[in-house]
Amino acid sequence: MNLTDLRDELTTHADDLGTAPDFTAGVAGRVRTTKRRGAVAAGSVATLAVAALAVGVVTSLGRPAPTVPAASSSSAAPMIGADGLPFRSVPDAPGDVVKDGLRYRARVADDRLVAGFIGDRGQGQFSLVWEPMTTHVSIGAECYLPGLTDTAAATYMVTVSFGGTAGFFGSSCAAGRPAERDLPAGGTVPGEPDQGWTELTVGRTASVRIQLVDAKTRKPVSVDGAQLTGAIYAQGARTLIRDLSGKPVAALPDVVEREGYRYRLEGRASVADATTRDELVVPTPGGRPFLVTYGYAGTGGPSVGAEHLTGLVDESTAVSGGLTTAAQPARPEGTVTLRHDGAVAATGVRLVAVYVSEP
Repeated sequence: MNLTDLRDELTTHADDLGTAPDFTAGVAGRVRTTKRRGAVAAGSVATLAVAALAVGVVTSLGRPAPTVPAASSSSAAPMIGADGLPFRSVPDAPGDVVKDGLRYRARVADDRLVAGFIGDRGQGQFSLVWEPMTTHVSIGAECYLPGLTDTAAATYMVTVSFGGTAGFFGSSCAAGRPAERDLPAGGTVPGEPDQGWTELTVGRTASVRIQLVDAKTRKPVSVDGAQLTGAIYAQGARTLIRDLSGKPVAALPDVVEREGYRYRLEGRASVADATTRDELVVPTPGGRPFLVTYGYAGTGGPSVGAEHLTGLVDESTAVSGGLTTAAQPARPEGTVTLRHDGAVAATGVRLVAVYVSEP
């Protein structure tokens, strides 16, 4: 075969291959509003067919499994946002669940996706099935109702239940399509910080059912165009926070992620007795951006008053009950101060934890 014949033959085979699908369309948004989650009543169990997923197993109404892309060769170059903090998009990776412009990432910080599913539009239920390697997992579900107003969407919710159990937890539905490509990796975790799900046993197959229901009646419903998603993430290493009596009151992840960058908990979290007005003054690093998780952690009665954090570029940081996280661009070494306003709590601690960006 001469050189011309060889070139023609290669061209013919190349045409037969077609065009590779584009798995990188869409840019992850950078803001998400946390939805209210609450306990809801039990519902009936539907009979579901089985479909295989790349991560865990999904039982649904015979729907095809989402596409799992190959890893991208490189990520976008690091950039600095208007807030002075770095951000970058995260490329697709093996184990990601990708479908219809949405994605559950295979790994977020040190949390790993063990089961995930993105439903077809109009699909009202499915189940996630997996074999737990740990009982410390977060379980999340989302519900999007394109074409509905916020008021109309609020009349529906997505519920999550362990297979065969009567207890549900869930979240309200959102109108329209999600603003982000990447779906939330977080979700519901057990109430006791040092305990995993008692409903799970390591090595024994587990399942959760995710279903669209009427918010008032808790009965299954069908809504044209509704899209449900769900995911189970095995949690990475956590640092347990205890009150002064030794009772666990919080579990902080050792690594968190913000805008595509990892931040690691530096040293131990600083705590003060919430029954006093003691202030917390905590040193902060120089030369690298960092995050500060702060607020109240406790069991028993709710916290009262408000926790105020000063010493950051944003001096308006305050939280009344629970924990929140504030971000700080790189600066020289300094400190942050947490103080309490109002009546003090009967139990619990105030805490400050500093996360520093990894190189």
